[in-house]
Amino acid sequence: MNLSAHVTRKEFEHSDTAIRAGLDNTMNATQLAKAIEICEKIFEPLRAFVGRPIRINSGFRGGAVNKRIKGSLTSQHMKGEALDLPIGSKEFHFIKDNLPFDQLIAEFPIAGEPTWVHVSYCKGKNRGEILIATKSKGKTVYLPYAGNEKLVNS
Repeated sequence: MNLSAHVTRKEFEHSDTAIRAGLDNTMNATQLAKAIEICEKIFEPLRAFVGRPIRINSGFRGGAVNKRIKGSLTSQHMKGEALDLPIGSKEFHFIKDNLPFDQLIAEFPIAGEPTWVHVSYCKGKNRGEILIATKSKGKTVYLPYAGNEKLVNS
């Protein structure tokens, strides 16, 4: 089943952690509807901008998978509302400037380039929150994005 023109349900639900641990990582109908929304509103316009396939590092994560990776207890991945994508600052800025989103996070930038980008979409409730994730004393810290053209890891 396709969620959008270029994303399959299998790809959105794929989790190496789930496979290794024998955990079910299947979306229910509500999560599936939200996954379709983010694929149509975020993934497809981004893919058109990039002009080539984009791999999804992480889409849906069921509760057991999220717990196993020590994900946030309120992770939007568990709702089918989030994607982690291996894209750079150019794509980050495209999303920021052109697409509706709830959260946009440049994850652990190195030399101005995010290691990956987390983006979420929450139909009717998008906050437009932009953050930079960094490490401080071994813990992940989320800093507000100040509008700098370069993403800098503090």
